[in-house]
Amino acid sequence: MLIGVGLGPGASDLLTLAAIKALKESRKVYVPGKLAKRLVAPYAEAEILDFPMIQDKEELSKLWENNARIVADEAAKGTVSFAVLGDPNVFSTFSHLARTIKEKYPDVKITTIPGVSAITAQAARTNTSIDGSFTVSDGSPVKTKIILKAKRPGDAKKELIGDGFNEFIFAERLFMENERVTGDIPGAGDYFSLMVAKRGKEKQKNKRLVYFVGAGPGNPKYITVKGRELLESADLVMYTGSLVNPDVLNYVHGEKIDSHGMKLEEIVDVLARTVKKGKTVVRLHSGDPSLYGAIIEQIDGLKKRGIEIEIIPGVTSLFAAAAALKTQLTINGITETLIITRPEGTTLAKDSLKELSRHNATMAIYLGTDKLREIMNKVTYPKETPAAVVYHASWDDEKVILGTVGDIADKVEAAGIDKSAMIIIGNVLKPENYRRSHLYG
Repeated sequence: MLIGVGLGPGASDLLTLAAIKALKESRKVYVPGKLAKRLVAPYAEAEILDFPMIQDKEELSKLWENNARIVADEAAKGTVSFAVLGDPNVFSTFSHLARTIKEKYPDVKITTIPGVSAITAQAARTNTSIDGSFTVSDGSPVKTKIILKAKRPGDAKKELIGDGFNEFIFAERLFMENERVTGDIPGAGDYFSLMVAKRGKEKQKNKRLVYFVGAGPGNPKYITVKGRELLESADLVMYTGSLVNPDVLNYVHGEKIDSHGMKLEEIVDVLARTVKKGKTVVRLHSGDPSLYGAIIEQIDGLKKRGIEIEIIPGVTSLFAAAAALKTQLTINGITETLIITRPEGTTLAKDSLKELSRHNATMAIYLGTDKLREIMNKVTYPKETPAAVVYHASWDDEKVILGTVGDIADKVEAAGIDKSAMIIIGNVLKPENYRRSHLYG
């Protein structure tokens, strides 16, 4: 048996009687560092196991497996303790060790003895009363929620499922008489109950699947909840170079690959090889993958290899630009039509800007900032028609330049902007004489 022992926040007189008993009765005691060894010393001789703070995942995996083997070998002979500061199940080295042992040595029985956590220790030291909901974080994504006084656990479960949680445990009267811990969530609980909800990886049923995720316009908070969850759980994220704001990549904990400069065949090969290893794979596109995302070629290549895809939509830069401009793209009495297009260039032999502009609708032009003057000379809107260029819509360095078809090119050139911007033309930018919406009667 392996016991995870909580030593409390660091003071020798804050060890629990149960912790001391476990240390004294264990045939072997392991600790992750010198401070833990010092706290254990009055009760047992402890051996330090090395858990270095390194980033190399392969090296870390080897170290965890080596330490798990050492502990599991001893635990097979009798009771062994692994003692850590605080509580063994709260931001603890023991959690990682226990997980590895469960995977590699499932016959080893594992239990824990709680300790005073730094969370409650700080309340004592700072005279802080915790009498409402609060958040504890180490900066990583929130994958667990604990609801105290879970009097309506059934209702809470429904709401949490909507937030992406899919693993639940209900507990009542812990360490008391009539204690109950179950995965079957009841409709009601009492004052001494709690519910634990976790975001676990959804089982794919051996399905080979690549997720095409829209990163949104740039602001990391504009990505969808599902998109963020996939980034957090992915083993590999391949992203579209500088088009994706680096802040969005902070959600990624797995391997990151910049696809800039890679050929289509290379991209498909990396995605396919990784997903065939049973890994979770995300292809991350800026904005929404369905707008100028060049995803069909990738999808065809993956399908030929027997790999399915799922597309997670994202907020396109056009909508972020409209938000920055504080207007609608369609307004009753001005125009009910939005045209989305792009100018001719390396990958488009001929555009339809002239013909489309005759509709006098709102026109949104992607991928054209470096050809802005040519665009304004080509469209048939009157020269006084309002025009706007929004650079890096929703990014921290967002810039909005307002003008007309006749002068917007001069203003944008003066600002030194020649890429990563959305062009919008139309009277919706300066709405006058619009009609009241029928929604308001």
